[in-house]
Amino acid sequence: MFELRVGKSSRARKNTELQDFFEAQDDSGEEETFDAIDDADLDVSDYESEDDNDETTEFPPVPIGVSCAFCADRQQFESAAELSRHLRADHQLVFKNLNHMVLFLQRYLDAWADDLQGKNLESVAVARDEDGARVFHIDASVCARDREIRAQVQKAELEEVLRVQGEERRNEAQEPRKCLFCKLVCADRADLFRHGYREHSFNIGLPDNLVHVNEFLAILEGRLAAQQCLYCEKTFTSAAVLRKHMRKKKHFKISSHNRLYDRFYVVNFIEPGKSWEAIETENAQSDNDDGAPEEWSDWSDRAEQPAQSLLDDHLAASANDCWTYMQREYGFDIHALRAEHGLDFYKTVVLLNSIRRATQARTCFACSEQFDSGTVLTAHFKQAGGAHLVPPPADAELWNDKSLLRPALDNDPLLMAFDDDDVADDEAASKKRLDESKRVLRKKLDQLSLDGGETGTSAPVAAATL
Repeated sequence: MFELRVGKSSRARKNTELQDFFEAQDDSGEEETFDAIDDADLDVSDYESEDDNDETTEFPPVPIGVSCAFCADRQQFESAAELSRHLRADHQLVFKNLNHMVLFLQRYLDAWADDLQGKNLESVAVARDEDGARVFHIDASVCARDREIRAQVQKAELEEVLRVQGEERRNEAQEPRKCLFCKLVCADRADLFRHGYREHSFNIGLPDNLVHVNEFLAILEGRLAAQQCLYCEKTFTSAAVLRKHMRKKKHFKISSHNRLYDRFYVVNFIEPGKSWEAIETENAQSDNDDGAPEEWSDWSDRAEQPAQSLLDDHLAASANDCWTYMQREYGFDIHALRAEHGLDFYKTVVLLNSIRRATQARTCFACSEQFDSGTVLTAHFKQAGGAHLVPPPADAELWNDKSLLRPALDNDPLLMAFDDDDVADDEAASKKRLDESKRVLRKKLDQLSLDGGETGTSAPVAAATL
């Protein structure tokens, strides 16, 4: 068989369709799978994208699979647009911003169907004459009952998601799993995400915000098996060309514009209508772009986000609930420890980050003993009790470790919610001390950035969320 070679300057080489063909060939004539390709052997210096619009991919609407709660036969719908048209035409109902409720659409419709039984629509909706028909509009901005139902539905869904996430962390997360991008089999899910981030720059936001993770990973594996880019979802002719594309374009991530992935991120159940990336971006930057000082409410509102325990995988609905859980289960009382050991704001941040990092490494922060699994470590914490779980002495090197200013967990709500009103003389004094501590911490972090301090797996710096 003869071999055809085409130089880079030829017309055929410039033809984008032929370019894929020539780049996809290897000496053996056998095509490699995506995870068998070594990035070190992959030269992307001469790679040119076939499409300059990779960043503006338009993703198809996400199938919803919901039944109409107002129909006797519970008619099924696969898209939100079809459902909206049906509600208007057959039931004369229009729900404003229905797309914000897409993650809990069935529960939302069921709640309204129950609520409207025997009730006059005009008591909760605005009636309008449209095309010769009377249509009732339900808008949360003017309808108090819609706001109540949305809040109730959101809370119920969030509680269910947190329950599922907890079950996954105790079971599926402990199982070994192969990396999406290479042949390495990781010991557990935590190792999988750490490896993906460090070795492949795989960015999926905050892994601790994920739920239904096995299903999520299965979708990504299917994309790669079909030689489809995870970010722009463009399909390529071979695994080698796909990998070149993803490396050159830095597409080892998923697009926040693809709503297919919304249901895999817990944050989307907290603020309906926003993508996970938008929420994480908001949390990683100051709320005031004009440089104005943060209000106390801006600082404390983040304490209402779900918070993960320092000592195990439990995810509580809020930081306060998380502190209560750790005190009940392990005798770990952050407020008592701060008062007893004289821990200011700066030292408390250092302590919390060191505890979380030690737990991630399956190590007891108090005695430095290492364990084979998180389950055994948890048993150790419980057996040792609260008297064992105390900070190191005041002269310990830990307090001078600048790297511990960096959050062990991105946007960790516990770092913003440990101030104890009982130890404050009054609210004004407490706020003054906290503002001063925040100022000092920012100064130290600015110096750390200038010094080029070591970086952990969490890219954002704590000051970005202060």
